[in-house]
Amino acid sequence: MFSIHEELERLSQKYRFFASKEAFKQSLKFQLQEKFRVEENKRFHDYLIDLWVEEPESGRQYAICLMNKLARVTIKQNGQTIELKHHGAQDQGRYDFLAQVEKLERITMGRRNVYGIVVLLTNDHLYWTEPMRPNTVDCEFRIHENRIITGELKWQERASAGTKENRDAPIFIKGRYQLKWHHYSTINQDKHGEFQYVAVHVGDVYS
Repeated sequence: MFSIHEELERLSQKYRFFASKEAFKQSLKFQLQEKFRVEENKRFHDYLIDLWVEEPESGRQYAICLMNKLARVTIKQNGQTIELKHHGAQDQGRYDFLAQVEKLERITMGRRNVYGIVVLLTNDHLYWTEPMRPNTVDCEFRIHENRIITGELKWQERASAGTKENRDAPIFIKGRYQLKWHHYSTINQDKHGEFQYVAVHVGDVYS
């Protein structure tokens, strides 16, 4: 059976980090094609899916959405110096991640053998650590370790128009998911030298 954790463990042995989501997507796609049928950027009922994976034997299909959020760090590799840019805007990143969960719930609901997985890979510890301040404008969108996401999630009233731009609508999560973060790689001992990922599985096969 397809396991995103096994696949990411394999991937981390070849690629310790990705400078962009596109690099992440392409590398994972090429690896998955060794064992599965894979379609990139598939349109499914007006939704865009990064990778659509089908198990040939079981017929199970997996809609995979990927995110790669970076914090600034300098990496020395093979005699080269690589600067990863800083994305910031973690509040919007959290919203976007949960919106992907909502999307996959809509896709998988009532469909046999169709399952969803949302993966966020990041070296920004602000995603996986619990905040010191509990009442931020994005407090309902927090995705730190052991956080349970379910129900209606919305911005606090004092959130600015710029923060909510193109992200104003509340998110409705029908399932109940407890978030678990996993180590992906360590590139150095700097503040942002560790990459972790969280994967949310949507669909009855994981319930």
